[in-house]
Amino acid sequence: MPRAGASPKARLVGLAVLVLFLVLAGTSVLTLQPPAPRPADAPAGEFSAGRALTDAEIIGKEPRPLGSRGAAAARDYLIQRLTTLGASVESRPQPVSQDAEGTALVAQVTNIHARFPGAAGPKAGHVVLMAHYDSVPAGPGASDNGVNVAAILEIVRALRADGGTTRNTIDVLFTDGEEPGLLGAHAFAAAGSLDPENTVVLNLEARGVSGPSVMFESGPRNSGVLSALSEADRPVATSLADEVYIYLPNDTDFSEFKKKGFTGLNFAFVDGSALYHTPGDSVANISPDSLQHQGDSVLAAARELGGQNLTTLAAGSADTYFTVNAFLVRYPHALVLPLSLLTVAGYAFTVWYAGRRGIARGGVGRSALTFPLALTAAAVVGYGGWQVLCLFEPGYGDLSMGDSYRPGWFRAAFLTLTAAAVIGWYVLLRRKVSVHQLAIGVWGWLTGLGLLTAVLAPGASYLFVWPALLGCAALLTALRRTGDNAADDADAGVWRTVAVAAPALVALPLLLPVIVLVFPTLGLSLAVAPLVLMALLVTVSLPLLALLPRRTAPVSAWLALAAGVALVLTGVRIDTFDPSHPRHTTLAYAWDADRGTGHWLSADTAPPQWTSALAGSERADLRAAFPTFPTTLAGGLATQSRIATAASGSGPAAPSVRVSSGRADAEGTRAVRLRIEPQPDTSYVSVFADTTSHAVRDAAVLGATVRGGVNRPTSAGPWKWGFAVWTVPTDGLDIELRVTGKGEIPLRVTAYTRGLPKGAGDLPAGLTWGTWGANLTDVTAVGLTVRG
Repeated sequence: MPRAGASPKARLVGLAVLVLFLVLAGTSVLTLQPPAPRPADAPAGEFSAGRALTDAEIIGKEPRPLGSRGAAAARDYLIQRLTTLGASVESRPQPVSQDAEGTALVAQVTNIHARFPGAAGPKAGHVVLMAHYDSVPAGPGASDNGVNVAAILEIVRALRADGGTTRNTIDVLFTDGEEPGLLGAHAFAAAGSLDPENTVVLNLEARGVSGPSVMFESGPRNSGVLSALSEADRPVATSLADEVYIYLPNDTDFSEFKKKGFTGLNFAFVDGSALYHTPGDSVANISPDSLQHQGDSVLAAARELGGQNLTTLAAGSADTYFTVNAFLVRYPHALVLPLSLLTVAGYAFTVWYAGRRGIARGGVGRSALTFPLALTAAAVVGYGGWQVLCLFEPGYGDLSMGDSYRPGWFRAAFLTLTAAAVIGWYVLLRRKVSVHQLAIGVWGWLTGLGLLTAVLAPGASYLFVWPALLGCAALLTALRRTGDNAADDADAGVWRTVAVAAPALVALPLLLPVIVLVFPTLGLSLAVAPLVLMALLVTVSLPLLALLPRRTAPVSAWLALAAGVALVLTGVRIDTFDPSHPRHTTLAYAWDADRGTGHWLSADTAPPQWTSALAGSERADLRAAFPTFPTTLAGGLATQSRIATAASGSGPAAPSVRVSSGRADAEGTRAVRLRIEPQPDTSYVSVFADTTSHAVRDAAVLGATVRGGVNRPTSAGPWKWGFAVWTVPTDGLDIELRVTGKGEIPLRVTAYTRGLPKGAGDLPAGLTWGTWGANLTDVTAVGLTVRG
């Protein structure tokens, strides 16, 4: 609380800062909440989640994996709907090979491309509304990606209701084969039918069933498209996500277009990921609020871009962007480094001037040197908290996305415990460090982080630069205002405390939304990241406690600790597994036809009884048992898996494989032809080659070409090149390899089928498949030796 003797005006200012902080906290969270869904009878020019859900229920009534009956049924329905809306529609199978890195992927994909010509004729640009219509085999794929396909239909209907035609052409692209590896988008982008200089791509995705619609990725030259995001009623976006996404092992169809130079906006909602890629990803579990938010955001952007002159896109620049209470802020990346250097200069001057005024002596260094303890405490809460939760409920550790069904209790607990730890650090530190010295020391970290990110990740620098700049400006103003002889003046103390508390008013609306969004994005298992940001926010806000009675800080720390423990215990009691919230498990069966042995495989860290009865409880190296098992294609069944060896003897029927080899030409290259006739219901087939003494120059399959060489450099054993065919003709698959090298050529052919052998029985109630690579029979591994 302000010192005794402070004037009413000073006390009032201190109280106003506290109230403003609380108001900003509330509005920062509230503006992240999706709007209420509009009913089916909403005005024609508006997006209606009610109308979109009607389409979603038809699209998402069954799984739609690449090449399946469900995908064909959805495709027929979408073509009919787009035709009814007035589009010219093109949809035809085309071969595609995705062989940039890792095991190459080959398929026949059938994209759906619909066009609504723009009024500008030859001068019209293109606005592409894109979503993939395939799903994983494990579930109906309502969020990923049925509701987004339905949202595009509703967006197009709303755009047509505006008067029938936009200035620019609206292209609808429903891609096929996204789940195996962005195959449909790769094929379309490679065809070069659109010009990146006058085309904007708006991609719709989801990695959960709820949460706000977040514009999490933009393309190159994004300044020309970000203005369209401002037209949404409640946009949520941050260029921090752009920077982080680069380092995550995730991609969407938009990635294929970015590689070709297209700009655009990528939207998704990501909460509720415990249902992602599971049978529970159904329309019944979708949040209509999230669908409404996604539709509102994309419709507003499409409407704005549909009327712009898109030929100016080529001259655009890269912008930093973020939303503050639903208001979009953006400025060129070119300003990021100058702002950071200005912050460095301002901070250096503030330290010098505050030292001259006697409030920045040794305590500043002590604050800066001990601040990592606060960040470490946050990391301990995140990592240790997750480990404790997994002790309470071992099944948490096998949740495919690291987030539970009702994670709100644990998120609140971790945030509260982090606040308790940081306030506790402050209580110990304030015995030797004033609140002003503490703030100045922490601003040094903000300044350094601002400069570092300005160089390495420009889109993230704003989180650190603006609080530090405001703090320096506010403290310098307060020091000037209080004069040279005001060291012991009560009002001077209030003004200085208010000044060092001012950065909290900027850090809060910048950091709090990011913290809220990062939690569902990374899951509780990676809670360290949002909690470190929380520690930074709480530390910047600590001067607010100096405006309250001195005992407030220790009491707050103890209360936060007690509340955090209570929230954990409540969450453990409420967030349990049951038939409505089933526990995740993984299980696959691999049969080696060469050796006549079978293996049950599970990646579960704590397998439930049903799984452990088949896969055992011991862990073994999968590579030694089954060297070409494609871990990148089979979800979470990673190299260190639980394996139980079945009795030798007869196993699942193997595909028929016939091989012929031609003579080598003058360059030593010969053709090896494979004819693979799979068993019914085969999902995909892989072929691998031992590259120890031979090299594969290329392969021809399904009309596509796979590059040779080494595409699996880190794989165990000699199988350094290979590919998977994701659409297997029922009458057989013809493959031709061109290889070099003398002598025998070891090859390995594996066929994969959905489902497990009959001996597994039915999946018990209370369990669900936790990754789309589970519930898989790796039907056969056929080792072949082709003689040269």
